[in-house]
Amino acid sequence: MKCHALPARDLWMLFFLLLLFTAGCAKAPQPSLIDSKSPADQAFLLAEKAYAEGRTQEASEAYTRFIQHHPDHENTPTALFKLSTLHIAQGNVSQAQGLLDTLIRSFPQSKPYQEALLARCNLWYTDQQASRALSCIRESEARIVQPDLRIRLGLLRADTLAALNHPVQATESLIQILQEAPRSLHSLILEKILTLTESLGPDALTSLVPSARKPEPAATLNLALGLRLAESGRYRSAEKVLKEFLSAHPFHTKAPLAKDMIATIAHKEEVDPLAIGCLLPLSGRFEPFGLQALRGVEMAMALYAQAPGALPVRILIEDTHSDETATAQAIRTLNEKQVIAAIGPLAANPESFQLASDLHIPLITLTQQEGVTRIGPGIFRNFMTPAMQVQGLVSHAMTKQNLFRFAILHPDDTYGQNFRDLFWDAVENMGGRITGVESYPARSTDFSEPIRRLTGLHHPPPKDRQPPPTHGQERESGPPKPIIQFDALFIPDSAERAGLILPQLAYNDVEGVRLLGTNLWHSPRLMQMAGAHARGALIPTGFFVESTLPQTREFVQHFRETYGEDPGYLEAVVFDSLMLLFHALEQKPFSRTELREILQKGAPHEGVTGVILFSETREALTPPFLLEIRGSAFREITP
Repeated sequence: MKCHALPARDLWMLFFLLLLFTAGCAKAPQPSLIDSKSPADQAFLLAEKAYAEGRTQEASEAYTRFIQHHPDHENTPTALFKLSTLHIAQGNVSQAQGLLDTLIRSFPQSKPYQEALLARCNLWYTDQQASRALSCIRESEARIVQPDLRIRLGLLRADTLAALNHPVQATESLIQILQEAPRSLHSLILEKILTLTESLGPDALTSLVPSARKPEPAATLNLALGLRLAESGRYRSAEKVLKEFLSAHPFHTKAPLAKDMIATIAHKEEVDPLAIGCLLPLSGRFEPFGLQALRGVEMAMALYAQAPGALPVRILIEDTHSDETATAQAIRTLNEKQVIAAIGPLAANPESFQLASDLHIPLITLTQQEGVTRIGPGIFRNFMTPAMQVQGLVSHAMTKQNLFRFAILHPDDTYGQNFRDLFWDAVENMGGRITGVESYPARSTDFSEPIRRLTGLHHPPPKDRQPPPTHGQERESGPPKPIIQFDALFIPDSAERAGLILPQLAYNDVEGVRLLGTNLWHSPRLMQMAGAHARGALIPTGFFVESTLPQTREFVQHFRETYGEDPGYLEAVVFDSLMLLFHALEQKPFSRTELREILQKGAPHEGVTGVILFSETREALTPPFLLEIRGSAFREITP
């Protein structure tokens, strides 16, 4: 739990103002009084006069001369102390520290001795050396007996402990000081206690309440307990504590704060704001995918824990057993455990997503299932879909490469037909033209017929319809040439099938067109089978291990060091989804509804799969990586 130190300026300002008050109230010595004194006393009184009148440079020089010429004078301790305050005001910490050390070492019986002890400790603290300040405080506690100085020392102890990330001990110190402090300081100390409790959890506060034996700080601690319970999602417990606080202290200065919090949490559901669920198939037919996803979870937890200010988030993993009934039960279990959000499942029927929606669990799902985000306002998708692939591919082809005529050669199955329709719509929506569409049986190995149909060679035009030869030439004999009326050819099929098709395109003289594929082409198998015929092909993919993105390179490096191999898209997208949630939790949502709003309206997240931002329909707008085959390797096309 991160601790925020109380502002050093609070204590320092109190200390400095007290010094100025003392100096300001002292009257400048009268000239007649100075003239009647010994030379040593005259030198000291002249320094005092300059100090009282605010002539700091003159006072500093006068005190310095006095100390040099009269090191054992009865006023030397006062001169040392006041000179140190002048150096402090000018920011000369080391000079001030040296003067205070001399005073403490040489004049332990002097009047400013105890104040010098306190000032030395405070200098270590304001110089951001909290450990040395705490040692100084502990050494000085037995020697400082003056009541007002003991209170200031206690305040300094609390600030120092807070700076060292010991908020419980710091609060205990303030509770102790409150019992000794005059009533004029009570409001200051109680405000410090309330500020300190912002870094304490409900359990720590509960343990502190018994140490507060008087109405204050007991009331402030109970108020803080109610506020922290609310922030931790334990709304009904918070409501009970805050109402008890108001009943016992209806006119407390912080009563409006308690009332506002009660109104805020009145209709909020109970959640654990640091618990995130993961719905993964760790057994059954989808187990290999679940284990891949689990590695993404492990990487997210490991890397986030190293980040400055990381929250102590908890990941609750539920096995869906690759079964619809088990998936529904896993969702119910996560709800009972009061998770604030969940990722997954990798695959499920609409009923499971509807259940999550009915339970108001924000869900970042990892599936391509159509229409899943329309099931409820808490269902988000962070997964590359066919539509995202097609949009990225067509946009680049038309805006960056000026390709406007397209043909489609696809398998006659659900996968091919879906991509055909998406591609066709995308091209026409951007003002392009589809000039040819042909299909082939899904298990086919011979593609000559659909290729010939696509290029007008299946039924060549009769001789009387063929274009006449140019002047001086005779009509060529031999096989007719293909009629290529497209700039690019889209083939939505596997790498293995594309590896068979591309050489046959060359055999049928289909050359000089840009080849476009789907993410299935992102495989070494394509280049092994198609060789040079694959060069120049454009491919969308959800993740590229050789990306130039800094966050992607760092993720890949850590993954390789941990698992000895490259991560895949599933590991990367799970990692991104969790990191997105972790950063959303840093905004301290009180409820699932607030977290959902943060996800919906939040700033773009720089993920390892690209920039993640959700649309109004809660679909991730992350564009795919675009790759081009150059030589025998995939190369990223930078925007």
